[in-house]
Amino acid sequence: MDEDCGRSMENWVRLCATEAARAGPHRVVVDGTGLVVWLAAGGRPRVFADRCPHRDARLSAGYVEAGHLVCPFHLWAFDESGHYVGPDGVAVPECAVARFPVRECDGALWVRLAPAPAMS
Repeated sequence: MDEDCGRSMENWVRLCATEAARAGPHRVVVDGTGLVVWLAAGGRPRVFADRCPHRDARLSAGYVEAGHLVCPFHLWAFDESGHYVGPDGVAVPECAVARFPVRECDGALWVRLAPAPAMS
């Protein structure tokens, strides 16, 4: 049993099997909200809004490289906290994508739709 299964799952919505996110960024729509599910460094699941803040491209059409989610349009990269990471490798706190709380339970990923703030 996954660590998060011991806590209450009230107000959490099942997104997909964890395996779907292992294959690469995975688009899921919940209550009309497009989300991208992906695995960051060390296999940690992350859920972001499926829209790049730069040009509104779908992040789910991108890829994961060096622990960052890369937008397919202009190759902007976002770290696991949701911040844009510039070519110098430094996160830019003023530019972030909406991030959502995620849990792994029973081989699936679950989300709570209240966005979590991007963290420094």
